Amino acid sequence: METKQKERIRRLVELLKKTDRIHLKEAARMLEVSVMTIRRDLSPDNHDQALPLTLLGGYIVMVNKPALAPVVPPVRSQTHRPDDMAVAILAAGMVAENDLVFFDNGPEMALVISMIPDDITFTGICYSHRVFMALNEKPNATVILCGGTYRAKSDAFYDTSNASMLDSLNPRKVFISASGVHEHYGVTWFNLDDLATKRKAMQHGIRTILLARYALFDEVAPASIAPLSAFDILVSDRPLPADYAAHCRNGSVKVITPEGGDE
Repeated sequence: METKQKERIRRLVELLKKTDRIHLKEAARMLEVSVMTIRRDLSPDNHDQALPLTLLGGYIVMVNKPALAPVVPPVRSQTHRPDDMAVAILAAGMVAENDLVFFDNGPEMALVISMIPDDITFTGICYSHRVFMALNEKPNATVILCGGTYRAKSDAFYDTSNASMLDSLNPRKVFISASGVHEHYGVTWFNLDDLATKRKAMQHGIRTILLARYALFDEVAPASIAPLSAFDILVSDRPLPADYAAHCRNGSVKVITPEGGDE
């Protein structure tokens, strides 16, 4: 029978097949244990045989990365930035067994999905073709695609004249992407076509989670999604600017970052 320690090590190995390194704090948050637990897991004193993982400067890395690692569906280089990785790992760690999760049409969503451990059984709701393809690669995921007319420019499906699957579903978690976050203009997005689906998912979701890189703060895009206080959780790659951190505290928005933890 697999021990909890061996399970954590196995999950870390799976993650490192998809990325070169994982920050120690990100790994602890994703596995829902303390940093000290991860350190003990990786300590050579606690194992009879050498582990394929090691700690290096606050990051977990593979000692010898396998030459024939399992094929991972490629994420288009133009669809995410290096600072999306921390956000993706933190967001993926929120997906739990048997969750019903809505994934927005954001550029980081396929990366988030790729970081969800393959052994987790969950149902993903989406309206993006790219996100659908990423979900379809997860062996234990059930995919619900909100259909309609496909628009190549957005790589997504829309149907404003008929009822949506979201009208009768209540996702436990709703992941929403942003193009900008501003104290006055709130959370904004570049594509007007996505607004109706984003807002409907937020209305029906039990927990709304905003994914926003640090670089997006003080930016304003053409379409307003909602005020920042409309979200339950904000996930970012760095601790927020002081004004935004205070704004989140006042609006009861839980902030999660790799360095700062829960703010």
